[in-house]
Amino acid sequence: MRPALLAAAVLALTGAASASAAPTPEQLVMRPYPGPTPWKRITDQANATRWMHEQIPGDQTVDSFTDILTDDGFRELAGRNPSQFLSVVFDGFAKACDGVRVNGPVARSEGGFAVAYGQVYCGRQKGTDFGVQVFYKVIGGATALYSISREFHVPPSADGGQLVFPKGQAWRAKALLTAEGLADAYLTEEVYLCGGAATDPRCGP
Repeated sequence: MRPALLAAAVLALTGAASASAAPTPEQLVMRPYPGPTPWKRITDQANATRWMHEQIPGDQTVDSFTDILTDDGFRELAGRNPSQFLSVVFDGFAKACDGVRVNGPVARSEGGFAVAYGQVYCGRQKGTDFGVQVFYKVIGGATALYSISREFHVPPSADGGQLVFPKGQAWRAKALLTAEGLADAYLTEEVYLCGGAATDPRCGP
């Protein structure tokens, strides 16, 4: 589902942008995802205009994972508005899911770059027996647009905004809330852009 949504956003936004060349190479910084289990990369794809990396917890498998962290880079969208990109992605969820709710996009400026945050709550992903919750951070760089997402697979529900776990599994709901808070903090504090027009003090001199 996710690659198709991003492809739609790229097609909708591709065109001339007003970005100027960055004085130094940009670099997306993603600190190791926090938690007791190290994450492992399962996808590493790149060409002249785009790339995609995917990670899952080390104790999960490609065939049955329930958590995934993805970073996509789109060089052809350099200089584009992150909020506009995220709005197009959100529109695609209406076709891919039943019972969708979204929060955002929320536009910010961080470290010298335009940034957008947002969350999608999908009651049931069509063609599957689970729902999806995705937390996004999109950064508008001068040499690429960067989309980072933390996705959770959850029990299906009629309304993605009102998740219901089976009886006796209240602990799972509590664990999910904790994990969502961790995801939000990770995207905000541990994912940022260096080089180019960066002013983030974590990028060094």
